[in-house]
Amino acid sequence: MRALTKLWHKKEICHPVLAILLCFVLVLRIPNFFEPYWYGDEGIYLTIGNGIRVGDRLYVDIVDHKTPLIYYFASVGSQLNFRILLVTWMLLTTIAFYRLSERLFKNKYSTFLATFAFVLSTTLPLFEGNIPNGELFVMGFVLFGFWILSYSSYFASFVTQPDEKKHHSDWQIITVSGILFGLGILTKVPGLLDACAAFMIGWFGTLQNLKTHTLQSTIKKLLPKTLLHMLILAGGIALPILISVVYYVLRGSGEAYLNFGLLYNLHYSGNWDLGFTNPLLAFSFTLVGKFLFVVAGVLALSLLTKFFTPQQQFIATWTLFALFASLLSNRPYPHYYLQIFPPLALLLGYGLEKLNKQLRIFQYASIALIAVMVFAVMKILHVGGYPVISYYQRNLKLLTGQMSYHDYRNSFEWIMEDNYKAAEIISRSHDKYMFIWGTNPTLYALTKKQPTGRFTVSFHIIDLKVYDETFKSIVDKKPEYIVVMNNETAELPGLRAYLRDNYIANNSFEHFVLWRKRSTSSL
Repeated sequence: MRALTKLWHKKEICHPVLAILLCFVLVLRIPNFFEPYWYGDEGIYLTIGNGIRVGDRLYVDIVDHKTPLIYYFASVGSQLNFRILLVTWMLLTTIAFYRLSERLFKNKYSTFLATFAFVLSTTLPLFEGNIPNGELFVMGFVLFGFWILSYSSYFASFVTQPDEKKHHSDWQIITVSGILFGLGILTKVPGLLDACAAFMIGWFGTLQNLKTHTLQSTIKKLLPKTLLHMLILAGGIALPILISVVYYVLRGSGEAYLNFGLLYNLHYSGNWDLGFTNPLLAFSFTLVGKFLFVVAGVLALSLLTKFFTPQQQFIATWTLFALFASLLSNRPYPHYYLQIFPPLALLLGYGLEKLNKQLRIFQYASIALIAVMVFAVMKILHVGGYPVISYYQRNLKLLTGQMSYHDYRNSFEWIMEDNYKAAEIISRSHDKYMFIWGTNPTLYALTKKQPTGRFTVSFHIIDLKVYDETFKSIVDKKPEYIVVMNNETAELPGLRAYLRDNYIANNSFEHFVLWRKRSTSSL
């Protein structure tokens, strides 16, 4: 592993330009530390993370439908710790992006512009860059994976500058790169499609060899080496995934891990109704349609290879796979599209790299086409972003004393006032359990209480039709407090009668009713 150590300790890692960009990341992320418990997915992560801390078995005792690493990242004890982890992670991720850009571009201004675009797109709240969602953690693994891979002959013989001769130990570099891609997949399944872009390097490299070598020479000498490198890469990717399977099997959670951590994603990706009436448009957003689109894009880049540089083929292919990853479920959630921004930022840097060279109009047109395509998809799916300017204005008012923390907190979400008032009451209880019928996982995280059953939100209970199991968990654990959300239209069979007989409506808030067990003396 000596070669990998040398990569990290290169003096360029602390380049002044990079230091400035990292300071910019820190400044932009200052407001992240002042946010209340308001974001639903973060509430789920923290609730499951708290469950892991107290010994619950992931996917058996407490369940969500993502691969496991994001929940272990969230098991840091509090939202503040989770945010500190995110900021640290994104500083490291920015370093990886900058170093990868240096490997792709000779022009230092291209590296700066690409990294600056990356910082803005992944840090500002427009696409939820302020929230520790899985996409940002996947991004770190993927970027470190590509950066390390760039020091292998597998990558450098095709993508990086042709005059680069020296390479480090290939099998070590490629294996570690694959492990990083595998960890990305274990953070969130769409990371698999970023890894696919790494395999396409071998495909395009083989096509490149056919230009300079005979078909016989390519098949006999060059292709076996490329296939070996791809096999090593696949082995590296598979290693952490196989270790995770063995771990959960040994814990008695193997079947649950398969059902919820892996297979449930197939169900989740196919149950969103877009409501398109145009049959061609509807087909384009099916898994088959999206797959065929990526295949068509790769074939175009392959057949028209003389019009593209290797760097552009790599970046464009990565963009296609990242777009596919963002569209796996066709949902318009802004954070899903964070995955596209690293290759898009590299495309921007590539365009600047070639400004002073005789770059064909065709190549610029292809860059513009990819960018237009990405934003057209977002428009079609009605992907909306969060306000940016008001986000920083509110934080500045808080820090300068122009806004109270109470008003600042309540400006984030409609339920903040109710949640924080209820949390004052619930937190006095020594009962570790609570039950919420509806969707309000941030209240679990805020009070550090665990749900009585496996699920943190009613969505999973309704989707999987586990009503009897859920109601039984309430009866068995008899939590001191039960919350019923006003906006939950579905009924949990038996809950209404059970509350009437065993609980009193302790508080009726604007958005939910807080029920307290009768056997407990009134506060």
